[in-house]
Amino acid sequence: MLSLTKIKEKALMALSVRKLVERGWLTALLGYLIKREEVEVRLKYIGDLRLQRKDFGALAILTYHATMCQPGLSEELAKTFSHFLEPRRAFSLLLAGLSLAPYACKKQSTGNKVSINMSPERLSLEVNGVSAAFNPNCVDASLLMGVFTKGEYEIPEVLSGLKGREVIDVGANVGDSALYFVLNGARKVIAVEPLPNIAKCAEENVRLSGATDKVKVINAALSNEPVNVPCSYDVSLSGVFTTVSSSGPCKVPGVSLDDLLGMINDPYLLKMDCEGCEAQVILGPERERLKVFEHIILETHPLNSGVSDEKLLTSLKGLGFECRLHMEKHDPKVGGSIYHCKKSKPRQPTERFEDLCSHNAEPSRYKQYDVAQPSIRFPGLRCRPLKA
Repeated sequence: MLSLTKIKEKALMALSVRKLVERGWLTALLGYLIKREEVEVRLKYIGDLRLQRKDFGALAILTYHATMCQPGLSEELAKTFSHFLEPRRAFSLLLAGLSLAPYACKKQSTGNKVSINMSPERLSLEVNGVSAAFNPNCVDASLLMGVFTKGEYEIPEVLSGLKGREVIDVGANVGDSALYFVLNGARKVIAVEPLPNIAKCAEENVRLSGATDKVKVINAALSNEPVNVPCSYDVSLSGVFTTVSSSGPCKVPGVSLDDLLGMINDPYLLKMDCEGCEAQVILGPERERLKVFEHIILETHPLNSGVSDEKLLTSLKGLGFECRLHMEKHDPKVGGSIYHCKKSKPRQPTERFEDLCSHNAEPSRYKQYDVAQPSIRFPGLRCRPLKA
C-alpha cells in the first residue's frame, strides 16, 4: 500500500500534467490508472496526440519535477518546439527538455545556480556557468532520461572525486554522458562513438556547450580492427546499436583501450556502455590495462555479448575491483544492469602509470623523454609520457 506521502506526490504529478493538457486529461488519467496501452490527449501548443502509457506517465513525472524548480518550463518548452515541428517530434523534444528538470532540481536544492534554456536551435542545462547543450536534431528524450532523470551515472563516490580528473567514455552516443561528466567537474573526457552521424551529433553538442577544450569525440569502435557500421542511424534508436552483431557500408577505425589511455594523463573513470563490447575488454588481452582506473561504470549486455554478468564481475574482481549493482535496466532487448566497480587499493597521487603506449616505444625510453610518440594503432593519436 502506498504511503500518504507517495499518494500526495502522485496527485501532484497528475495536477502538474493537467496544466499542459488542453483536452482529455481525466480520460487519459483514468486510462493510465487502469493500464491501457495508449491514451489520447490534446497538449497545449502541440495538438492532438496518441501517447503510449509509459510516455504519459513520464510526462506527468517530469512536469512535476519541472514545476518544483522552474515553474512554466513545461509550457515554454511546448511553445518553443511546436512552432517548427510536427506534434510527435515536438512532444519528443518536450520530454527531452523536461528530462533535465530532475537533475536541475537536485542541483538547485544544494545551492547551485541552475537554469534550463531553450530555442529552436538549442536546448541547454546550465549549472554554475557550465553548460550541457543539445541541438534538437541531435538528442532524444530516452537518452537524456537515462543520464539526467534516472541517474545512470549518479554515483556519489565517483562524482565527489571527479573534479579536475579525466574520463574515458566508451559508447558516448550524442555526448550526453560526456557532458554530464563535465557538468560534474571532469577536466577532460575522451568520448568514443562508432556511428558516424551520431559522433557528429556529439561533436555538435560539445560545440554548443562550449566544451571543445574538455571533450574529445572519437568516431571509432573499441576494437582491434576497423568495423563496418551504418553511415546514418536514427538518433532515437542509437542507444541500443551494437558493433558486436551489426554491420553497414561505412568503415570506422578500431581503437584499443591502450590507444585511449595514451590520450590522457589521469585515468580516473572508465564508463562503458557499448552494447556488448564491454565483454571484449574485460575478458580480452587488454584486461590488465583496466587496473589503471580508479572507477569503472559498466553497463552489461548479456544478450548481445553472450557473457553473463557473473563472469564479467569475477574477471574484474580478479583485477582488484570491488563491484556493486547500481541500477537494473530490465531491457528485454539486451538485458543487463549498471555496475560501479571501485579499485580496492586506489592509486596513490605520486604513483606512475606503466607504459601506456607500449606499442609505440620501449617502456624505459618512453618514460625518459618528454616527447610525443605517434600511435601506430590509431592515426592521428599522440601519446605522451607520464611524469612521476
